[in-house]
Amino acid sequence: MKEKHSSQDKINRELVLYSFRRCPFAIRARLSIYYSTIKCQIREISLKNKPPEFILASPKATVPVLLKEDLLVIEESFDIVKWFLGQSDPGGLLIPLNDKNEDVDYFISLFDNKFKFHLDRYKYSSRYDVTQRQKHRDSAYEILKLIDDKITESGFIYGNKVSVYELCILPLVRQFMIADPLWFEEHFKLEKVKKSLQGFIDSHAFKVTMKKYDEWINDKSKIQYFP
Repeated sequence: MKEKHSSQDKINRELVLYSFRRCPFAIRARLSIYYSTIKCQIREISLKNKPPEFILASPKATVPVLLKEDLLVIEESFDIVKWFLGQSDPGGLLIPLNDKNEDVDYFISLFDNKFKFHLDRYKYSSRYDVTQRQKHRDSAYEILKLIDDKITESGFIYGNKVSVYELCILPLVRQFMIADPLWFEEHFKLEKVKKSLQGFIDSHAFKVTMKKYDEWINDKSKIQYFP
């Protein structure tokens, strides 16, 4: 887990999450807060106008970033998920991590790296090579087949309830759907993935997680909490 001391001098020693509402990795982090039932200060930032306090806390300057009460910083979204649910996990979302038949780290890494690589070049093809758009869509689709195979009869990736898999993977699958909703609706054939995604989007957890917050500018901004 990547933790480091922040040089930021905070008077108010409480959990602070720097977030951006639409970022799938920030969505992942907020979901873990929701399911942990822990209250956390949230600072919604603009990625085009990142506040200096955010960059000081984490020079890599990508959301999400968790600033803990002890001034340690956690900079990776999956580490934030594991930290919050490690403090409180009433729904047992981390259970797959203790199952010797599961390789959660492998699947999350697969989506964070290989799937995200193809997703970006599909969704934002104009920034890369628009002629390769379909190729990247098809490559991402092949990875989604692995998850379709894992989804159980109950509609979940592990067991019969939501787990760390849904928290980490489905925000990225949602981005895949958003890239071309019409194609996804008419031509996406992985029905278990489609049903799982829809259940995720319709859930109370997702609705709470996607609540809009005022942009945080500096220490003079009003304090907002999630959830």
